[in-house]
Amino acid sequence: MPDAKLADGHLAVAKRLSTTKRPTQSEIRRSISSSYYAVFHALARTCANSLVGKTPSKRPNKAWVEVYRGLSHTVCQKACAQANKVAFPDCIHNFADNFQQLQELRHKADYDPGVKFEKKDAETWYQLAQLSIASLRSAENIDKKAFATWVLISSQGAKSARRSVLGN
Repeated sequence: MPDAKLADGHLAVAKRLSTTKRPTQSEIRRSISSSYYAVFHALARTCANSLVGKTPSKRPNKAWVEVYRGLSHTVCQKACAQANKVAFPDCIHNFADNFQQLQELRHKADYDPGVKFEKKDAETWYQLAQLSIASLRSAENIDKKAFATWVLISSQGAKSARRSVLGN
């Protein structure tokens, strides 16, 4: 059975690491990374619930896991970057904008040893992740389904349809 609390668990880790009295660079970086992963797992769950179903006894669980695991970090970033060109509601636009920021910072935290982070950075990004997840969860089900389709479908045919939606 999939863990229903992964996003919240990553948020809890991010908070715990960002609120220690004198966090080390490793703790701050892990907090920032966990903030991003909280948002990523919230999106994965939203996609799976929207497209396959929320109730485990009323959905094909293998299909649910396939959708959940079907998210690609790179494809999600690209879809989020273009989401502001689509008529999604503000809560989805806010989530998409924040997703991009968190992913970019997560890359710095995980891969750039030259960047020095402060405790306040971890606290700020934890709060942004928390707000982002709340924003995504506040969306209407129909908008969640549309956004899930937007971030998941990346075949050539879908790319062609997307170009026509974007007017490219």
